[in-house]
Formats: sequence, C-alpha cells, structure tokens
Amino acid sequence: MEKQNQISEELMAQARGFLRITEANDTVINSEITSHINACRKDLMRNGITSSKANSEEDSLIISAIFLYLKAEFGLDNKNYERYRSSYETLRTELALTDEYVSEVEENVG
Repeated sequence: MEKQNQISEELMAQARGFLRITEANDTVINSEITSHINACRKDLMRNGITSSKANSEEDSLIISAIFLYLKAEFGLDNKNYERYRSSYETLRTELALTDEYVSEVEENVG
C-alpha cells in the first residue's frame, strides 16, 4: 500500500482558513480535509502531474488547486460546487499541459 505524503500543520491551518473553519481541533473536520487533500493529490497525479509536484506544499499553483478542490468537495450540499469544481479542473488541465508539472526537472548542480 502506498504511503500518503504527510500534510503539514501549516497547510492544514491554511486549508481550515480557506474553508472559514475556526476550530483547529475538530478531528472529524480535520479528517475530511486530510481525505480531500490526499484525493486532490491523487487526482492531479492521475492527470499527469508528477508526484513531487502534486505533493508540494511550496508551489502556489498546487496549493491553489488543492484549495479549489476543497471548496468544491468539502461538506454537504455545496451550492458553489460547480463553480469551484470547474475552476479546479481548468487549473488541473493547465498544469497538465505545462512541462514543469509533468516531467521531473533535473536541477543543474555545480
């Protein structure tokens, strides 16, 4: 079984803020957020994004994709699902068409 990339507390805090959730210790909410972040990362990889990019917490476009995915998928009866899902899918497509996100770039050391 493949081990999930760890999600930093900083990313979790940002995700809760993005979702307008003020309670940091709600294990049910944190579990749902974690599940959606991992699902988003898997979806990005399924669509050609490298694992290292999809699991990056430093890349602002990946973070944006995760947050759009969360806004679409989090909770029940989301009236803005279509808008956020469409934005996520558009960004995912753009990333998949960008060489930097679909192939490992070798760093020139020296």
